Amino acid sequence: MTLQAYQSVKRATLVEGASPHRLIEMLYEGATSNIAIARQHLENSDRALLHASIDKTVAIVQELQGCLKDYETNELSRNLFDLYSFIVNTLLDAEKNLDANGLDTCTNLIGTLTEAWRSISPELQAA
Repeated sequence: MTLQAYQSVKRATLVEGASPHRLIEMLYEGATSNIAIARQHLENSDRALLHASIDKTVAIVQELQGCLKDYETNELSRNLFDLYSFIVNTLLDAEKNLDANGLDTCTNLIGTLTEAWRSISPELQAA
């Protein structure tokens, strides 16, 4: 079994056994990781790999948007939807303009969301 195949099986196993709360956390972690990879490709002037990393991150953020319920009537969901839209637009602009600051902005926003999400962890609330 190749390393890539092993990682794929491991990732699938983690996802299958994860709680809904943990799945959102994993999406945030994946977005952060892909932005870091995009930054490396930006620094190496590899536009094709930069695009691939940005594309993966955009897909993750759009998945997070898709998880929102009642965003048309719920203010918190609407605000999160708008924030996710801002992150997607900032990522696309950062790719287009080769802008590391845009990537940093997205990393910081997703980091803040991750911390907030972890603070409402069901495991922490039970303790």
